[in-house]
Amino acid sequence: MKSIKIISCFLVVIILASWKNDSDKKKHPFRVAFYNCENLFDTINDLDVQDEEFTPAGKNQWSSSRYFTKLEHTAKIISSIAPDFIGLAEIENIGVLKDLINNSQMVSFGYEIAHINSPDLRGIDVAFLYQKNKFTVTNFHAIKISMVDDTSFLTRDILQVEGILSNNDSICFFINHWPSRRGGSELSEPKRMAAAAALRTAVNQYTSTHPNKSVIIMGDLNDNPNNKSIQSILKADTASNSDLFNPMLILYSRYHIGSLYYKGAQDLFDQIIISNSLVEKNGGKEKIISNTTIYKPEWLFKVNKYKENAPWRTFEGTDYSGGYSDHCPVFLNIKL
Repeated sequence: MKSIKIISCFLVVIILASWKNDSDKKKHPFRVAFYNCENLFDTINDLDVQDEEFTPAGKNQWSSSRYFTKLEHTAKIISSIAPDFIGLAEIENIGVLKDLINNSQMVSFGYEIAHINSPDLRGIDVAFLYQKNKFTVTNFHAIKISMVDDTSFLTRDILQVEGILSNNDSICFFINHWPSRRGGSELSEPKRMAAAAALRTAVNQYTSTHPNKSVIIMGDLNDNPNNKSIQSILKADTASNSDLFNPMLILYSRYHIGSLYYKGAQDLFDQIIISNSLVEKNGGKEKIISNTTIYKPEWLFKVNKYKENAPWRTFEGTDYSGGYSDHCPVFLNIKL
């Protein structure tokens, strides 16, 4: 009986199902989400970036049909979650974002776009979509990430979006896609430490000029919630003395679940972190945790080459699979 209760509690907290709960939305009028789309490229060869593989003549044979399938799948994910605000990663340009929000599954949400081209060599960026009747953008800009000992280092910028909610409260969103673990997690760690430091500085600057205003951080951080970049540099934790609360730390450490899968292991790189001032306002830590979801509907999964049921990717290695992404979306219901 005890084990049954534990399993039931686990299912309630994580909510691993495809649903839209209208009564939940009434209690929590804002839904904040993040999704790494995994290579949402158009078919056009941009001579300024290394996107040749995602062209009809490239190794991925990226045709219009494959592009429109990718758009349909991405739109299905977002419309199923129905967020008021969503940060996106691995978006090629403003053109694909316009195609996305004009998809028939998306039009009714009335999304507007905040986006800036970043210096990533492959041309992938982060972006922010928001429902224009609920949020007015007052400013958005890019935060550069640099490394003192490597002046040639280039990566995705952090997107900072400031604005006013429909209830006249001010809020600031930070959308991230930190450097990958290519070459190994330990060898690449200084790059993510640099990203965490840049973000921490930007948060400090915003809160010093906007005291008591809300901050929401989201992104694919390419580190887990208990890694040094997030806990020691960004200082996002569950401790009472931290100004940034990370509900993902509890989900990862207590339930050992993640947003992406690799050879039987799960990582929780996709995270939403909020300013501590929002925690008590929303009923305390456990309430925030219970309103934080890793979205895992059955149709998002497929048995992969490792014989595990994992997020259904667009490509399995070099083979076109026609799926969604190697990441699951995450979202948080919150009163802002």
